[in-house]
Amino acid sequence: MTNFALEFQEFLSTVRFGNPGAFWLALAPAFYAIGNRGQTRRDRSRLAALGRPGAIAALRTGTDSRPGIARLFVALAWLALVIAFARPYWGEADERGVAVGRDIVIAIDFSRSMWAEDMADRERPARWQAAIATARGLVAELRGRGGHRVAVVVFAARPTTIVPLTTDYDHVDFRLDELDATTPPAEIRPADDAAVSGTRIGAALAAAIAAHDPRFSGFQEIVLLTDGDDPAGDEEWRTAIPALRRGAIPVHVVAIGDPIDESFIFHRGVPLESPDKAGVPVPVQTRLHEDVAEAIATGTGGKLFATRRETADARDIFQRAIKPGGVRELDDERLPQPRDRSAPFVGGALVFLTLAWWRTR
Repeated sequence: MTNFALEFQEFLSTVRFGNPGAFWLALAPAFYAIGNRGQTRRDRSRLAALGRPGAIAALRTGTDSRPGIARLFVALAWLALVIAFARPYWGEADERGVAVGRDIVIAIDFSRSMWAEDMADRERPARWQAAIATARGLVAELRGRGGHRVAVVVFAARPTTIVPLTTDYDHVDFRLDELDATTPPAEIRPADDAAVSGTRIGAALAAAIAAHDPRFSGFQEIVLLTDGDDPAGDEEWRTAIPALRRGAIPVHVVAIGDPIDESFIFHRGVPLESPDKAGVPVPVQTRLHEDVAEAIATGTGGKLFATRRETADARDIFQRAIKPGGVRELDDERLPQPRDRSAPFVGGALVFLTLAWWRTR
């Protein structure tokens, strides 16, 4: 029984609806029942005025002794029609589709400054948590439109591509759920003790360029989620801008963190320390470097979303940064399409209506 429940839960996770708003129609029978209940009370009052209830009941003929069964069939028919209107999809159809949209690489800063807990949302106080929430929201927006491909790059001292360009949004969500900046992938940590900095935005942007498909220049963007805080202060981020300009790839930067007050960085409840010029360990402090974020966005023709201590609105990012661009078609990369399962529910509704008619005839 447990295995069946797990398999059923896994199956439900694969079901998608083309028109989920149709489920509001499921409330129609409830409103009808409320109205009908009032009418029933009025009818009873009128009949009671004619005589004794027993005598009136004996005069009534042709009534269904079990009207609830017919009503149940009608309710089931309506539910089946509502599901059909919602256009359920699962499995794989025989037809193949073409992905029409743009290519978006999401680059997420996982350096230690992103551990700072200066976000307004108490459920997601850390900057990296706000970044993941924004990335997930953006993937949800892309899923709702369909056709757009998305890739994910995470970085600190080094970048790594954890998801190549794909339209498998479930897989992207799964990989984002796995991420935790306090235990980052080994690939993004410094290769040796001689590393210049633990935040290399320029290298991350170069990795994002490499993650793009060179066939579709002009239909590409990068969404960079960062606090712009690089302790080295060597403006390494500028190294990627010439390549971004040549490839006409705008970088839309979501600036995360408090730009005014410095924040301490805690790891497992202990303040993070770093040696000062005299070699004395001192607590590390960080703030949002909005000037860096703005320079990257402006230098590449992208947009700046200075959300600061608030979690960014993914819909706003999609509407302002991604939607206005043109779309490409993947003519040589046919993608499997889920099968439309509306027809069986329409058939089920007809069966239930037939049973309701047979029960009341």
